[in-house]
Amino acid sequence: MEHVMMSGCVRPEDSSVLRMTTTETIDNFAETVNRVADGENQVILNQDGKDVAAIVNIEEYLLLARVMEKFSDRIDLEAIRAGKKEAAPKITVAELKEALGL
Repeated sequence: MEHVMMSGCVRPEDSSVLRMTTTETIDNFAETVNRVADGENQVILNQDGKDVAAIVNIEEYLLLARVMEKFSDRIDLEAIRAGKKEAAPKITVAELKEALGL
């Protein structure tokens, strides 16, 4: 288990974010869950030398989910606006009738 240096921290020990291997997490599961649930720590899970997941308390998760939803909605809105800026191809009534076989 190691502390993760986060912005605003002078030393890694000042950070509430821990990096733990999946084995450490399994071996200390109840303690890890309690520390996260109490807001004492967030945990980055490391497997085979790679950060693969994170454990955060429910309040942080719900906040993150809301932010992600808002961000996704904003991207969708920007895509819609960008689509409206593109001019649709113009065709004549005769070309439309021909395309429809009328």
